[in-house]
Formats: sequence, structure tokens, C-alpha cells
Amino acid sequence: EKQAALQVVLDKIAELEANFKQANDDKESLANQVDMCEKKLVRAGKLISGLGGEKTRWTENVKTLGEEFTNVTGDVLVSSAIVAYLGVFSSTYRDDFVSEAVQDVMSKGIPGSATVQLEKVLGNPVQIRDWNLQGLPRDTLSIDNAIIMSKSRRWPLMIDPQGQANKWIRNMEKENQLGVFKLSQSDFIRNLETCVQYGRPVLLENVGETIDSILEPLLTKAVYKSGGSNVINIGDSAVEYHDNFKLYLTTKLPNPHYAPEVSTKVVLINFTITPVGLSDQLLGITVEVERNDLEQERQRLVIQNAGFKKQLAQIEDKILKMLSEAGGDILEDEELINTLSASKVTSNEIGIALEAAEKTEAVINDTRMKYTPYPERGSLLFFCIAEMRNIEPMYQYSLDWFINLYIVSMKDSAPEEGAPMPEVEERVDQLIAHFTYSLYRNVCRSLFEKDKLLYSFLVCTRLMISLDKINSSELSFLLSGVGGVLQGQQPIKPADWVPDRTWTEMLHASQLPSFKELPGEFTANLAKWLEVYDSTDPAAMQMPGKAHEKYNSFQKICILRCLRPDKVVPVVQQLVIDEMGQEYVEPPPFDLKLSYEDSSPISPLIFVLSPGADPNAALIQFADSFGVKLESLSLGQGQGPIAQRMIDDAIDRGTWVVLQNCHLAPSWMPALEAKVEGFSLERAHPQFRLWLTSYPSDKFPVSILQNGVKMTLQPPKGIRANMLNTYFVMEDGYFHGCKKAKDLKKLHFGLAFFHALLQERRKFGPLGFNIPYEFTESDLKICQTQLQMFLDEFDIIPWEALRYTAGETNYGGRVTDGHDRRTTATMLYDFYNPEVIKDGYSFSESGNYIVPPGDPTLEETREHLKGFPLLESPEVFGLHENANITCARSETYALFDSMLLLMPKGGSGGGGGGQTNEEILEALATGMLERLPIKSEKYMFGLPFRVDEVSEKYPTDYNESMNTVLTQELLRFNRVIDVLRNTLQQLVKAVKGLIVMSGDLEALAASMVTGATPALWMKASYPSLKPLSSYFDDFIKRIDFLQQWIDEGPPPVFWLSGFFFTQSFLTGTLQNYARKHKVAIDTLKWDFMVRLDTPSTKADDGCFVNGLFIDGAAWDHRKNVLTEQKPKVLFEVMPIIQLLPILTTDFKLKKGDYESPLYKTSARRGTLSTTGHSTNFVMNMIIPTEREERHWVKRGVALLTQLDD
Repeated sequence: EKQAALQVVLDKIAELEANFKQANDDKESLANQVDMCEKKLVRAGKLISGLGGEKTRWTENVKTLGEEFTNVTGDVLVSSAIVAYLGVFSSTYRDDFVSEAVQDVMSKGIPGSATVQLEKVLGNPVQIRDWNLQGLPRDTLSIDNAIIMSKSRRWPLMIDPQGQANKWIRNMEKENQLGVFKLSQSDFIRNLETCVQYGRPVLLENVGETIDSILEPLLTKAVYKSGGSNVINIGDSAVEYHDNFKLYLTTKLPNPHYAPEVSTKVVLINFTITPVGLSDQLLGITVEVERNDLEQERQRLVIQNAGFKKQLAQIEDKILKMLSEAGGDILEDEELINTLSASKVTSNEIGIALEAAEKTEAVINDTRMKYTPYPERGSLLFFCIAEMRNIEPMYQYSLDWFINLYIVSMKDSAPEEGAPMPEVEERVDQLIAHFTYSLYRNVCRSLFEKDKLLYSFLVCTRLMISLDKINSSELSFLLSGVGGVLQGQQPIKPADWVPDRTWTEMLHASQLPSFKELPGEFTANLAKWLEVYDSTDPAAMQMPGKAHEKYNSFQKICILRCLRPDKVVPVVQQLVIDEMGQEYVEPPPFDLKLSYEDSSPISPLIFVLSPGADPNAALIQFADSFGVKLESLSLGQGQGPIAQRMIDDAIDRGTWVVLQNCHLAPSWMPALEAKVEGFSLERAHPQFRLWLTSYPSDKFPVSILQNGVKMTLQPPKGIRANMLNTYFVMEDGYFHGCKKAKDLKKLHFGLAFFHALLQERRKFGPLGFNIPYEFTESDLKICQTQLQMFLDEFDIIPWEALRYTAGETNYGGRVTDGHDRRTTATMLYDFYNPEVIKDGYSFSESGNYIVPPGDPTLEETREHLKGFPLLESPEVFGLHENANITCARSETYALFDSMLLLMPKGGSGGGGGGQTNEEILEALATGMLERLPIKSEKYMFGLPFRVDEVSEKYPTDYNESMNTVLTQELLRFNRVIDVLRNTLQQLVKAVKGLIVMSGDLEALAASMVTGATPALWMKASYPSLKPLSSYFDDFIKRIDFLQQWIDEGPPPVFWLSGFFFTQSFLTGTLQNYARKHKVAIDTLKWDFMVRLDTPSTKADDGCFVNGLFIDGAAWDHRKNVLTEQKPKVLFEVMPIIQLLPILTTDFKLKKGDYESPLYKTSARRGTLSTTGHSTNFVMNMIIPTEREERHWVKRGVALLTQLDD
């Protein structure tokens, strides 16, 4: 019992002990829990404080990411299209495509953002910062290009005329041992294999429009496994392929055309610089030079901010990584909590630093922006000089050359030491003025005379457009005379004195808002406008009515273009003076020393030649003044290796090398380019210079042109200057070595005058010579030698021999046109005749050009020449005063045609509220198609004419050749109708976007917008120089003439101008006469009779013709003979002429008859076609005159079938 009780007590104790232990354990556990809880509370506090600051940002991020996640499908779809297809396009086209693509994606219900920016979808800001620091331009286009390059699977081929991409890739891959090669290098393949094997990047420069087939495996990445490693074939050898290998290709061609087999293997990327991109770059350069402290601070901040942002990105990545790797309870991971805590501190510090940096950057940017007008002017000027290559292939300027000049200009215009710094705005004005003129001076040196005003005018108009002083539609009208499409009934010409072209252009001007009332104002004040029209200086006169106050100076030039185009060039010069300053119309004189100072041993000096210019003598003299040896070589077949040896010797010895006539060795030019690119300042002797001479040629290497010093050389302008130039190099020995020294002096003076006259006569265009021949100094030299020889050998001067050797052999040898040879022979007679050796003989009727009297010395002759007029009048050439108007008009239209080549292509024609190009084209094409119906009441035989049906009405008839002439003409016109109709129909479809705009259609559209007749039409058409609207009107008149012939039979008077092939009509007429009178056709010749009446019946023999115009003379309707022109009347309608076949034996030229050539157009020159006839010359017509023939030959008188208006 006791035992049981004890047991109970013991059990109780055990239970109590167990409870006690349990209670102790619980107590310990709770203490531990309290401790853990406290720790967790601390950690949770840390976590909350660590991530609390991020909550707002991360919440926004989640929201944004949510939206982006929804839109990712559409955005990536559009971005993929950009990467795949848009690399080759300019920014404007890219923007248009992206906005259309976004609409398309949305319309199909695919989720996507309202705007897609490649930079935001595929760009990494930190990566972009790195690229910018490595030299990638900061504009959007360049950044997009870099993203396209990095995301594409194909190797990039970059269109990089300014070398921007090239520079960036060189910097970006510098640390990776980039290999820079050209396909022209001899060891190119070996170097390429090394780079592929060791995984080094390769940059292939100056790629052409085709790519060597040896690169095919690399472009297609044709890698295969061999022996456990990746291998690729390069040429005949298999090379191990390293995964780190990269290939970059760049081309300097501004607008290359790559065939599909090239463009499908590479990703084409257009790095052509944009005005905004260039302006941004130049701003950086400006601030770097002008405010170096600011630029350094900005660069430091950019690098610092990039570093901070990189650090922040790394911290975020680390936090997210540790959070994702943490177990169930993140509060138990002390390392994670501590990392978070440290990260927060860092991110706070970075946040504060970024905020401070952004404030500093805002201040810097504010100061930078004050310099903006200077780089903006720089950008505008660069795009002006870049466009000049459209005028001549030799006008090439590199961006590096331009930027160098830009920096030099800043340094040259810097205030002198100790002088106070001007305010930023004032300094910017100084910089703009200094650089604009500095560039003008440098560019002018490399331009031909004809293009110096063009360059000033281009810069002037671009500046005026940028300042909103003029609008592009008015400029476009000034250049083309086209303001839109004339629709509906137009007011008729108000008076006979108003030229047709003037009135048409005024109607076109009225399509622009500013000139809407011009035709009405003109008609209301006709008498006053006639005074302006008749004035010798119309620009100085006040415009009638409201016009004087209503129109600004530029708009007045537009009106002057319509009324007196011959007076426009001086007014354009005045506009440049008013807007930019006198110095921009006064090009600096050529200075060889200055050009030399701008060169270096590695930049060649290039003479761009024109006929009659030879820099050799000046160069030899210049080399002597420097005491340098000069070696010269004229390039041609097989001369390349000799030239290379000469250059290698000269580089070491420091002598000068002149390579002449580079245009004659186009196949050696790539070798010369490689040679020049291999020049280095370290290896070349500091005195070494390479001089090159060439006529303009598109085969001349662009890189040499862009980086060399270009100079144009032209013979002196004007008879006085030309003569002085001849006598400047003459020596007394030439005259004293002759037995008849006195006669030789007089005859040589005549010869030199004849040489000058030939050179200067070319400026009058076809009135001077049909073909502008390139007479040179060598022609003069051989004549000088022969003249001396003939005077020595013969006692009596052999005039016939002198005239024959000079007129037919030496100068005549160059003259290929028969009528030009007649002109030169007639001119020469004035200088090689017995009267010349008498004192007081004058070369012109004015008496201004007299042979020096007595036996003058060379010095006396030079002094005598200085008394000649500075500007010669047309009378010295035997031309009418009106020739000056022809010359001035040609100059105006040449200036405007050249300017049109420099105008931006495409876009809207309506910078000032006019119609867009697309609207103009559609309206023009539709209007023309309506006038070419397939069939109508008027055109009963349809258009094209149904020749088989016409042949039934006019069958082939032995006695009536005109039937055959008619059907042949219809066939010829049918070809033109087909071409016109098909191209116009295709153009309408292309403008609407229904078919692709091919290259031919694009050229057609460009011509039509500027009012020019398309080249595509002219290939199928008869010759014509008319502008588009006049050409089409003329074409309709011609088919109406043929339709009337079909309807009513052969007309009594044939419109000679209406025939496509005039010779077939003339032959048909001769054939009719020959068959009627039974004589052989080859025994017949034409006789001509001018009729002042209008015959109502057909001629019994021969035919009556009309539609001809006289060029260079007029018709006296009273005496029925050729007479002098009236002032300002350049062409006159010729009366009806009867063409009468007569036997060759009966033909006799009467005294006073002038054998006048008849041409189809005023250009007069033509090519020999397969028919054996010139494409322009028709026949010689005998016209009665009261003066001797030589007078009209020198006048350049001819008949034309049509005018240019």
C-alpha cells in the first residue's frame, strides 16, 4: 500500500519534472522566437526602407511593363520590318512607312503602341551612350542605323558618303584589333583570312556597286564543320572560322544601285548625313573650340551619367536575382537584406549625383544652344556644296575637309589676345560671316566661271528659304516657269508685242497665291508694261500699277523672268549682293601660291581644265621660284607604272610630280587612288607634292577629289584678254627671225585676233557655231610657225595657201560641220588679205579694233591692245546687236537649269500654297490623255491612226508619192502616240500607288514637274527643244495637220514644220516632178521662190511650204528680200516659199543670193542618223538679199522649222 502511494508521489514528481522541462523548453523556444521576431522586425524594417523608395518607381515600371507586354506583338512586328527593310531608306521615308505600318497593325486588331520608335523598342540606352561616345552621330537616323546593324543577322553594307559610319566603326572596334582593308589592296585576301581565323573584326572600305565573288561565303555565312571545328572557304583555301569575327562594309557612293543578288546578302544601311545630324555634330565642335571648359564638363557628365545608369541597372539586376533565388522566407536571408541595404545607399547617392548632374547639364545646354545659329549655317552650307556634284563630277567635297575649314575659321576669327571676349550673340554673328566667306573663297577656287554665280545664288536662296523670306514654290517657278497645271479656258494674249512664252509663264505664275492677279494687272496696264519691256534696263524701272508695292524683290525677279529673261542674271547678282554682300559676286582671283599653302604632301593639287587652258608654264615658273625639281608625265596607255615609279622617287626625294590628262587614263585611276590613300605624313618628304591635271570626268577618283586641293583653270574671257594673253608669252625673236618682219607683225596680229574671235564666238551658241569647238593654243602655234615659214619662203605673200592651211587644215581640221567651216573661212578672209598689211585697217565696222600702225615693238603692241574695249559688242563678230539678247537668255536659262538640278527631289511643290507634285502630275497626265482620245469625231481613223484604213483611201500610186509620204508619217507618229499614251497611263497609276514607280517613270515625273519634255518621249519623237506644254500643243497640231490631210486631201500649202521626217516629204515632191517630166531624180535640184501671197491651189510643179522662221535676220515684205532684225525681235516668220525642182544644169546662184541652211530646231547641231541625214539639218535654201553673202554668214543666219517657245 505504501509502495503504491510512493509510486503515485514519484509519478507526480516525474510528471511535474516533465511539465517543468516542458515549460522551460517552451520558455526557451518563446525567447528564441521573440529574438527571431525582433531580428525579422529589424530586417523587415531594413527591407521596407530598402525597397520602400523603389515602390513608386517599380509600381510605375510594372504598369508600363504591363502595357508594353500587351503591345509587344505589334511593336516588335513593326520594329522587325524596320530592321529587315528600312535600313536603306532616308529618315523621311522611314517615318512615313512606320506611321502607315502602325495604322495597318492597329486596323488588323494586333495590339501595339500608337507610335513605334526603334530606339525605345530595341535600343539599350547604355549601349547607345557608348556608341555616341565612340563617335556615332547623335541624331535619330544614326542611332536607328546602329540598332539595325546590331540586330540584323546579315553583315552590314553602309552607304556612307561622308565617312561617318567608317569613323564610328574604327573607334568602336579599335580595341578588338580592327582590320581596315580595301578590295584594291594586293594582300587583302591574306589579311582577311587572318582576321577570320583569329576572330578580329574587318572593315572593308570603298566598296563599289558590285562585290567580289570571293566574299560570297562570308556574306552568306557559309560555315561548315570539319574535324570538329567551324570552317569557311575563302577563295581556294578553307579557313577556321572564329565566332567573334565581324564584317563591316562601307561605300562612299552617294546613291549606289545594288542588284538584288547583293542586297539580299547584306543589310543595306543608309548613313548619309542629315541636316539635323550634321548641325548637332557641328554644335559639339563649336562649343569644344569656343568653350572648351563647357564641352569637357558635358563630356564628363555624359560619361559619369552613363556609368551611374549602368551601376543602377546592375543593382536592379542583382536585387531581382537574389530575390528570385531566396528561399521561402526572405527575412531569414541576412546577406540579401544587407545587400539591399547597401544598394539603397548606393542608389540614393547615385540619385543625388544624377540630379545634380542634370542641373549642371541644363546650364551647359542652355549656353550651348546660344551657339546654335553657327552650326545651323554650317549644316546648310555643307548641303549646298554637297549638291554641286550634280553639276560637274569634279565638284566633290568631303565632310572632313569641310569640318577642318569650319574649325580653322573659328580659330582665324578668334579675338586677339588681350581683347575682351564679345557677347555670345555677337561672336556667333562674327563666326557666321567669317566662315560663309571663307567657304565661298575655297569653293570658288574649284568652280568654273559659269558656276560661281550659281553657287552664290544657291546659298542665297537656301538662306532666304530658311529665314522664310521666300517660299519654295516661288523659287521653283523662277527656275522652271511652271507654277501648276493650267486648267479650263485661259485668258488670251492681250497684245501682239507680248511673246507667247511670256504670256504662258504669266498664266503659270497665276497658279501661285502671290501672283493670282498678275495676268489681270498686266492686261490693265499694257502701255506701261510695254515701256518696261522696251527698256534697256527693265529691272531699274518701277513696275506699273500696284505691282511695284505689291511684290517683293524676289517676286519681281519672277515677273522679270517672264517678261525679259535676258535681263535676269544681273538682277540675280543684285539679289545676292543685297542678301549676302558684294563680295559674293566677286570671286577672288586665282592664286597658285595660296592653293599650295592649303595643301600637304598627302593631299594632291588638282587642276580641273577647260579647253584652251594649260597650267604647265605657270607650274614650271612656280616650281622654279621654290627651287624645287618638277617632273611631268602625260598619262595614257601604258604610262601607269612609269607614273608610280615617279611618285615613289619624289616622295623620298621631296620633288614635285605633275601627272597630266588623268581623264585619258580612266583604267589606271583606281591604282592612283590606292597610291594616294597610301600616302602618310611620316613617310612622305615634307616638300613632296603631287599635281594632277584633268578635264571633268566621272572616272576621276572621288576620294582624291574630296581630300585634294582643286583649282579650275580657264582661258581668259574676252577678245582683249585673249589677245593680251597671246602677246604676253610672245618673244621678239619670232618676228626678227623673219625677212618680212613688218608684214609678219601685222599678219600675226590678225591671226591672234582670229584665234580670239573663234574662242569668244562660242558664247553665242548656235548663232556662233553649230558645234562649240575646242580650239587650243596648239592651233595658234602651228599657224604662227606656218605664217613665218610662208613669208620667208615666198616673195609674194601666198594668201590662198595661208587661208587654206589655217582655215581648212589647222583650225578647219577641228570643224566637222560644213556650215561652221564656211563661217570660219569667211571670218578668216578678214584677217588674211592684202588690206591687213596696210596701216589703219580695222577688223570691225566700228573701227574699235585697228591693226597697230607702223612697225611696233612687242611692248607697243601690248599697249595698243590695252586700248581695246573691255567688253566686245556682237558687231566685231559680224553679229547683230540682238545676239547679246540671245546670249543673255541662254545664260539665264543655263543658270536656272543648273539650279533645278540642285533643288531637293520629290516632296511637295507647294511650299507656298501651290499644288503638290503628285497633284500636278496627275492633273497634267490626265489632261494630256484626254487630248489623245482612242477615237473621236475629229480623229475618225483613231489614235494611233489605223494606217491600213488610210491606205485604202490613199493607196500607193506611181504618180502621187504624197500618199506614201502620208502613210509613212502616220506610222512614225503612231510610235510617238503609243509611247506618250502608255507612259502617261503608267504615270497616273504610279502616282496613285497602283504600280511601282520605275526609274523611267521617275525621270518622266521629274521632267514633267519642272515643265521639261521627258527624255523618254524624245527618244521616240521628232527633234524639239520646246518645254512640255508647248511640245504637247505642237504635237497635237501635227496630228491635226495629218488628220486634216486625211479628211480633205493634200493641202495647197504644206506645213513643213509638221513633218516628222522632213526629207521624205522633199524626196516625195522631187519624185512626183521626176515621174511627171520623165527625168532622173538625181539630175534635179531645188530652186526657191518667196511668195508674199497665200496660194489657194496646189502648185503645178513642186510645192508651197510655210511654218519656217528666220534666225539672225528678218524679212523685208516690201522688197521681198532678207534684211536686218528689229531690236529685241530674235525670230521672224518666213513668208510662204515655193520649192521648185529644176535641172542641176539650169541652176545658177544670182548675185546677192544667200544659201541659208534649214534646221529643225534652234540647236542646229545634230547627229548623223541611219538614213544618212543629220537629225537636225534639212536642206540649204537660196534666199534673195541685197547684201553680199559673207555678211549673212557672219550673222549666223539660218531658217528653222520650229522655235523653242
